[in-house]
Amino acid sequence: MKIIVINALSALRGGGQTYLINLLSYLPEGDFKVLLLVNSQNKQLFSQYSSDRIELFEAVWASKSILHRTMWERITLPFKLKEWRATIYYAPGGVMITTAPKGCLSATALRNMLPFDDRERKRFPLISIIRFKLWLLRFVFLKSYQKSDRVVFISEYSMSVIKQYMPDIENKGVVVPHGLNSRFLNAEDSYDLPDILKPNQFYLYVSILDVYKAQKEIVKTWRKLLDNNFPYPLVLAGPKYNQYGEETMALIDQLGLADKVIYLGKVDYEKLPSLYKSARVLLFASSCECCPNILLEKLAAGKPVLCSNIEPMPEFGGDAVVYFDPYEPADLCEKIMSTETDASMMNEMADRAYKQALKFDWSNTAQKTIDFLIKNN
Repeated sequence: MKIIVINALSALRGGGQTYLINLLSYLPEGDFKVLLLVNSQNKQLFSQYSSDRIELFEAVWASKSILHRTMWERITLPFKLKEWRATIYYAPGGVMITTAPKGCLSATALRNMLPFDDRERKRFPLISIIRFKLWLLRFVFLKSYQKSDRVVFISEYSMSVIKQYMPDIENKGVVVPHGLNSRFLNAEDSYDLPDILKPNQFYLYVSILDVYKAQKEIVKTWRKLLDNNFPYPLVLAGPKYNQYGEETMALIDQLGLADKVIYLGKVDYEKLPSLYKSARVLLFASSCECCPNILLEKLAAGKPVLCSNIEPMPEFGGDAVVYFDPYEPADLCEKIMSTETDASMMNEMADRAYKQALKFDWSNTAQKTIDFLIKNN
């Protein structure tokens, strides 16, 4: 039996956890077993997937800090992989510092485009930990791709970017886009909305509040729309972890939009499908993604979607969405006004969105990922 060791030590929130949750949930049948490396912070989350095919190993010492984790992966993990007779070691977080023992291949993935996007990195303050971290990660990621035997890309766009640094990356890489959790395809319009909101009477933008998500520009767009008697409020949903989130809240007050731009905060993942279904139109304004999971989720709601025109969003949205420049409020304003004047167009957009969502399936994603990891082993 083949042993796939998957590193979940850095999967502490957001997309990293969602990726592994779906991969484990849709794990295909086969002559293999998964050993998942977890830490004290995410052990409880992943314990629900423990089975006769999925075993958890808690790296207690590695859970103490990022330094402890780095040392453990570098020094201890190679011996553990040999002890477990691992067939392949998969580090989906993108960092490969472990030298796999003889008979064990190594694999990693590219799931964060920010380190490779100079334009987007410049949106962060010049003197900041985040900007320095992103600069450093570019070198760490490239070294990891060189060190790994296999690399998983989740969009054609992300592979094309790495080809600029490593022209032969295709020889050990594969493109496997994320799938779509089926719960988003079968959701009901049952979200418990605040009293100020009515179903199908608001625009919705769900995403973490950050500089490359363009929430400030969306808020400015709503000021322009309201000045033209636009009747529908904007709802923002998603966590805010840094100063950008606070600046967005301040801008809402500054522009006098407190009752027209409503911030819901972080919404539980399980509740997102019904929230999407409750909206009139869905927005996605991100300018830096590997694979835009939230865009896929919004397509599945069967609602009109207005989306950022920056790659890789067109790769996934196809002709099912209306594109706009996320950093030009006037462009989004024009697209919204144009869409609202054509009821048949809105219905057609909703239908196209749902059909586009059907192209992305987690069962296929999990199957292709596992096949790639264990092929010829």
